[in-house]
Order: sequence, then structure tokens, then C-alpha cells
Amino acid sequence: MKLTTIIFGLLLVHGLSFGANNFNGNEPNAKGAIYGKIYDLSTKQPLSYVSVGLLDQENKTVTGGLTKEDGSFILSKVPHGKYHLIVQFVGYSKLQKEVEINSKTSKIDIGDIHLEASVEELDEVEIVGETQLIENHIDKKVINVSKAMIANGNSTSEILNTLPEINVGADGSISLRGDNNVRVLLDGKPSQLDIGQLLQSLPADAIEKIEVITNPSSKYDPDGLSGIINIVTKKDALKGLNGNFNLNAGSNNKYSGYLGLNYRVSKFNFFAQTYMSDDEWDNTREMTRTFEDENINKFYQTENMNENSGYSMYKGGFDVFWDSTNTTTLSVQKWQWKSNSLSDYNGFHIDDNDQIVSTEYQRGRNYNLGGGYNFNINHRKDLKNGELEVDLFANTGEAEFTPENAYKQGEDWVPLNRNGNNANWFYGSFQTDYNQTINENSSFEAGYKGEVLKAKLDIENINYVSDDSLIYSYPYESQIHAMYGSYSLKLNKTRIKVGLRGEVAHMEGKLDQNAVTDTSFVIDYASLFPSIHIKQKVGEKSTFGVSYSRRIKRPDVMQLLPSEMSSNPKSVVIGNPGLQPSYTNSMELSYNYMGTGKVSVNAAAYMRHSTNIIREVLDYREETDVTITTFANLGESMTGGVSLSSDYKMLNWWSWNGSLDLYYLDISDENQELTIPVEGSPLNWSAKINTKVTPMKGLTLQLMGRYIADKYDAQRITQPAYSMDLAIKKSILKNKGSVNFKINNLLYSGELRTVYGNGFQEFVNYQQESPVYRVSFSYAFGGQFQGRQKRKLSSGGGL
Repeated sequence: MKLTTIIFGLLLVHGLSFGANNFNGNEPNAKGAIYGKIYDLSTKQPLSYVSVGLLDQENKTVTGGLTKEDGSFILSKVPHGKYHLIVQFVGYSKLQKEVEINSKTSKIDIGDIHLEASVEELDEVEIVGETQLIENHIDKKVINVSKAMIANGNSTSEILNTLPEINVGADGSISLRGDNNVRVLLDGKPSQLDIGQLLQSLPADAIEKIEVITNPSSKYDPDGLSGIINIVTKKDALKGLNGNFNLNAGSNNKYSGYLGLNYRVSKFNFFAQTYMSDDEWDNTREMTRTFEDENINKFYQTENMNENSGYSMYKGGFDVFWDSTNTTTLSVQKWQWKSNSLSDYNGFHIDDNDQIVSTEYQRGRNYNLGGGYNFNINHRKDLKNGELEVDLFANTGEAEFTPENAYKQGEDWVPLNRNGNNANWFYGSFQTDYNQTINENSSFEAGYKGEVLKAKLDIENINYVSDDSLIYSYPYESQIHAMYGSYSLKLNKTRIKVGLRGEVAHMEGKLDQNAVTDTSFVIDYASLFPSIHIKQKVGEKSTFGVSYSRRIKRPDVMQLLPSEMSSNPKSVVIGNPGLQPSYTNSMELSYNYMGTGKVSVNAAAYMRHSTNIIREVLDYREETDVTITTFANLGESMTGGVSLSSDYKMLNWWSWNGSLDLYYLDISDENQELTIPVEGSPLNWSAKINTKVTPMKGLTLQLMGRYIADKYDAQRITQPAYSMDLAIKKSILKNKGSVNFKINNLLYSGELRTVYGNGFQEFVNYQQESPVYRVSFSYAFGGQFQGRQKRKLSSGGGL
């Protein structure tokens, strides 16, 4: 396990307390001393703040302390006698030695002690390339992006789009292994805003790592049919006063920055962070709608959109190391998000002879603004051969979404309609997790998680043409209670983890009495989610794995809203309160190979069978000449695929890494119009490649390319797309700072897709602003990075 974290104390045996026994001892007949150094067995690096204790023959504490930064320790003024020397550190197997102090051996040099990662870790850290650190755990893959060149100045969405198995659409939608039904978390917490839009505004400089969990164990929420993507923000914790900051600027008014400060003194660790972004984008879109009925003219529309999006966050908190067994972390975060846009639409109705019959000019504005606070408190108690952790999180916020449309009459813009939506919510979660090491080869874990969401949406729909309006409210509430347990076992080179999670859930919502029709819904269900993970190490370089999990996709609050929301003059979205959860059974075979520093390979073959799948469904409303987007439970789907990623260091100054994803999707539904179009193929694939060259010390060039072949899903086909980015980095100020220059979308195809509806087709060509030029400056100051104490329950996020 790569250690960059301060662990301030760990209980040696139940009842041990260093606060009651002075480090130097106070016995009047003390004559001896015991000293040595503690190292990590795999990395050979010294371990600081390791608990070292001395117990007598009755297992009573004599003295104890913590190792220094160089891993050294000394227990002085020890009385003559026989003792148990106990060395224990979180994430490592406990070590015990028998020692004796007498007149002949009053000073004992234990020498170098090497601690081995415990069964709780079950996996080594594997390094893939110099810019990404991949940790292959038994139930997840962790990708470190904090040092990636592409991170400086870009958004989190752009970072995700460079990673294997993940693709981000032009609208910000995120898919994992080809499926948009993925659970995306921020610091382990869900967002109450559109996560795709949020990540397009969140600066990547604030991201430490990204966890990709395709078959989560029972400890994790089972949401997301294709898995979980957990985005972990930076949590600096440096000894003394330390910090780092980034400043970034891009073409066409794109700015972002990050600042992290930390100060550690005695038993306290204070931290503060802030990051912001403010971007402007000029994008274009073309839409052509044709009909099977020859009596209906086809419609062609162009859209020129100017969008301004931004995100800001201010976070502060502290850790308190009460003693060697108790640590409390408290943090408060204030955040604000915006996404405003102005679009001009030119529409043309065209007859069979390609002659323009009529024209229409419309304008759409979207004012979106949200803000709120996050509160988090986490306490960790180290027990004898175990650990107890409690996490309490609350998020409260409000947001305004106001799209309004107008049409041009002569030289004037006449209001057409307006949707005013004001939302407020409270989300809270409580989780407690207990794990116990049974012996050096086995452990178990159990826990409870409860979460509640209470939200209210006040809606005002105004139609200026017919001079009428609808005003109503949409209260919504959901509760989920879960209990889980897992057992881990290590048999030689085989690691096994089995688990079971049980959940009961309740969701309800309604439109109030002022609505045109009263619509209410209640969804109650209970579910079991088993999981199993097995990994077998072959030799020193290869690992094979097999895993299974059952998962769920719950309809979200907006998918259930039975009210029309107009995103532009020709498109309306309406929810479906009759949606039910979708379930999937997922199996995966994996292979990991770590060479001698030059080659590494990660491969997986997987299969998912999903029932009652939730998909977007498009239809056309002739009387108002708009397309309707809603959501429906279709039949079942079968997905199978393979993914391959590899890193190859050709020379000391030249390295490559790339990925290939190939998957098969088949959707079965009684309504064949909602499945994959007849001319489509169920086979989809994508590829990414990244090469990095270091022509001279301190100078690095990086080229990144992506290609997505034809993509097929219910009712739609997306045509092939490609893009390429270039980055140059120069280290300065004795490697404490760096200057980066990047070109995003140096080559870019845009996104083209065709939707096949009932009696009509829509072809859309979306072009994002390109190319985009960025320059950034990064600087770090202070002492050696130590990190805050590792916590198993993620904290601090969720918007």
C-alpha cells in the first residue's frame, strides 16, 4: 500500500491508552530501553506515526508511543521483565515480538521491522504510467489524476473523457462501458443537481483521484446498472503550514483556479480549500426532422448558443487527534453553481421539392443558479484488531431553473412561454461501519446506512400566446435504509470477498391541488444485493479475478415529475410517475499484469442482464410542432463486452498508454419502436490513446486522442466521433511550480446522432467550440506531504 497518509495512533489491544501511560515510563526501577525502525514491507519506505506498545505477561500496558517521521521509535525506562512488543498500523497486519529486559540486556535493538499490508487491503498498488496511479483493489479501481497534465485548467468532465471505459457526451452525459445508467458521486455523496452539468463546471485541478467501481461490494450503494464513478476532491494535509494553488485561463473567457491550505500543530490539523471556474462557450447545433407522412413538411433548424457556466466552493475544517485511538474530522462547505445560456433559433419548413414554405425565428434563454451548504462530521475509533467509523452528512440547498422562449415578429422579440422552477432540498445520510480482523488471513465488515431526501419544486408555467398560466408545487420525499456485511479471506495467493446488502426504500411525490390534474405516486420496495469477488495472483506479475453483483437503477426525482419542462421552443421534457426501479445482474472476469516497469495491462470481460430498464423515449406532438421526451420502463437488455487498457514505456523519455472498449447491447421490448433501430447493430466500440514525450529535463509533451465508433441504443444511433488534445508542461522554480499550455479539441468531429421515433426521424449535429487554448500555472509550497488519516467512509462532497 502506497502510504502518503498520517495515521495518528492506533489501539494496540483493547483498553490500551497512551494518554494514561507516559511514553518514557515512570517506574522507579526502570533500567532498560527498546528501540528500532518500522518500514513498509513492499515499498521499503519508513512508516511514521505507527503505534508501538509494550505489554506485560498479563497483557497490561507498560508503555508505548508512536514512530517518528523516519520510522524510528524508542521505549525508555522499561523495568526488568518479559514483555510483548506490539506493533500495529491501520491497513497492516499486527506484529508481535517477545522481548526481555534484564541486567545483561538492558538495551534491546529490535532492528528493522517490516509491516505487511493486511488482508483488509487484499491488493497491491499498481502504477500505470507516470501521470496516473491505478490501484487495483478487489472491488474497485482507483485512478490518480492529481498529477495528470491534462488536469490543469480543464473541467472534471474533460478528465473523465480521457479515462478507460468512460465516455462523456456533448451534453455532459456520462456513460460507463457504454451505459448511461451509472452512479456518479462527488466525495462519496450524491448530487441533487444535474451531475453532468456540474462536472462541466467543476475544475479538474480540485480532483485528487477517481474511483471506478464496476462491480461494487456490499459496502457500496447498489445504484447504477453499469457501476459507480466516485470523484474524490483534494484533501491536503501537510505538516506545518503548506499549500498549493493553480491559476488557469483559456480562450473565449475561460477561467478557473484552486487553492488548498493546511496547517498542522499538536493534535489539530486545520485545512481550507477554495476553487472556482467561470467559462464561456459558443456552440452550434443543427436539427433536421423528417416524417413518414408525406403531407407533413420536414423541418430544419439551426441553433447558435452562447453559454456561461461557473462553479465556486469554499471549504474549511479540522481534524482532532484526541488520542492514539480516536480521530474526529469536521468540515463545512459553501458552494454555488450557475449555467446561463442564450440561443438563437432559425427554423425552416421545407416541402418535398426542397422549397422553403415558411420560416420562424425564435430565441431561448436559460437562467440556472444553485447554491447551498454541506456539513460533515466523521469519527473513527480504533479497536483491538478492528475499527469503528461513524459518518454524518447533511446537504441543504436551493436552485432556480428558468427557461423562457420568444419569437421574432418583424424587428421585435415577442415572449412565447416561460417556465419558472424554484427548488429547495435537504439531503442527509448517516453511516456506521465496523470491521474486525479475525486473524492474519480473514476479516469481516458490517454496517448500516440511512439516507433521506426531502425536496420541493415550485413551478410556474406561463404561455404568453394563450395568456394563461399554471402554478403548482411538487413535493418529493425518499428514504433508503440499508444494512450490509462482508467476509474477506486470504488463502495463499487467493483473495475472496463475499457480501450481502439488504435495503428498504420509500419514494413519494405529488402535484398539489392547483395542478390541472392531481397526480401522486408512492413507490415502496425491498431488495437484496449479493456480491462476490475472487482474485488469484499468478506469479509476481499477474492477477486474475472474477466478480458478481446485483444492482439497481432508481428513477430520480425529475424523471418522476409529471409536468412539462420546455428546454427550447421545439422540445419538451415530461416525467413519468409510473416508473419502477430497474435491476441488473453483473458478472466480470478481469486480468491485471504488471511488468518490470515498462509494461502493464488491465483487461476485463463482462456481462450484464437488466430487467425493466429505464430509457428516454421521444415522440412528436403534431398540434404544437414539438418533440416530447419522456421516460419509460422498457423490457430487458443484455450487455456483454471486453475492455483493455495498457501502458508501455518504450524509452526513458517516451511512453504510451491506450484503451479499447468493445461491447454488445441488445434490447428486447414488446414495442419494437423503442428498441435499437432495424438498421442499427448491437456492436459498439471506442478507443483512446495517450503518448507522452520528455525531450529534456523539466519539459513534457502529451498528445491524447479519442475515437468512438457508431453507438446504438434505444431509438437512436450516434455516428462515429473523434477528438484530439495537446498539452505541454514546463517545470520551474526548482520543480515546485509548472507552466502548462494545452489545446483542447485540436481535432474534433462534433456529435451527430439520429433519433427514430414513431412516424418521424430527427438528425442532430452538435458542434462544441473548438479548438480551445488554455494556459495554467501551478505552485506548491511547504513541507513534505503527509495526508490526513485515511477514512473508509467518504466525506465532504455531495451537492
